[in-house]
Amino acid sequence: MTKLIDTPLVAPLSGFALLSITGNDRHEFLHAQLINDLNLIEKPAAQLSGWCNPKGQVISNFLIINTGTAYLLLFKGELKELIYKRLNMFVLRADVQINDISDQSQLFGLANIKDLSIIDSDISRYPGNVQAFAGLIICCLPDNSDRYLIMGSKEIIESKVSELTSSIQLSDNATWELLDILAGLPWITSSTQEQYLPQMLNLDSLHGLSYQKGCYPGQEVIARLHYKGKVKKRLQLIKLEQAVSTGDEISIDDSDNHIGNIINTAKHSDGTSYALAVIEVDSIDKKLIIENQPGNKITVLDLPYAIEV
Repeated sequence: MTKLIDTPLVAPLSGFALLSITGNDRHEFLHAQLINDLNLIEKPAAQLSGWCNPKGQVISNFLIINTGTAYLLLFKGELKELIYKRLNMFVLRADVQINDISDQSQLFGLANIKDLSIIDSDISRYPGNVQAFAGLIICCLPDNSDRYLIMGSKEIIESKVSELTSSIQLSDNATWELLDILAGLPWITSSTQEQYLPQMLNLDSLHGLSYQKGCYPGQEVIARLHYKGKVKKRLQLIKLEQAVSTGDEISIDDSDNHIGNIINTAKHSDGTSYALAVIEVDSIDKKLIIENQPGNKITVLDLPYAIEV
């Protein structure tokens, strides 16, 4: 991961929603809907995944946490009402309960902490590891960024965060968004949903997409692209001299060719901006500009993971 922020920090994550999926049929229900293989996290663990429409376009992507008694779906908060209602449409007679626990659970992110004994002496650094202790759930993010999510009731979290911030800097949600971008981890929002196939968002390279599991919405389109096609657009990490917004269009300089869009963006304290953008693969070596901001120079940076081919 591009190390622009290397100080230990604790950040409240206010931009996410959290759904709890319980019931005896929760595994079969989610496994049939999502693009990753839930059998890989039969024991408490976490994985990245997504939910697609029949055309294979991503409705939302998720961090899925198996606590052993429930699956927790973490995703962008602005999609909460849509995802909650739409998922419930598919429950039918299954023994599945979907509950919005966003307001009941406090969520914090931890980054750049070398000594995890400040949290607990037995915390694992293995990506995707999930542990529960003292009323808390802690998850090592599966994106290999060596970051952690910690969640629990308001009272327990406030006590733990007070303990943590006695020696670690308290940051903010915007800083965590920048860390996600530097890790090459995209988040679908209301302005970008149902526009991109999972491969365009690098969910295959982030181990958030399985080609071996059974059927799910959009599987045929997604599999066809993998086995018979070529991914012509891919998520890229870019640096900009000025601020940009989600949805801003990217073009080749001195051309009317629209070749990409901004997906997520965040500003660094030095005044520069960083973003994740879906861009035509054949155009990333050309001089790129933000449409209507020709002076906003775009630099394409290396992602912290290899791209599936």
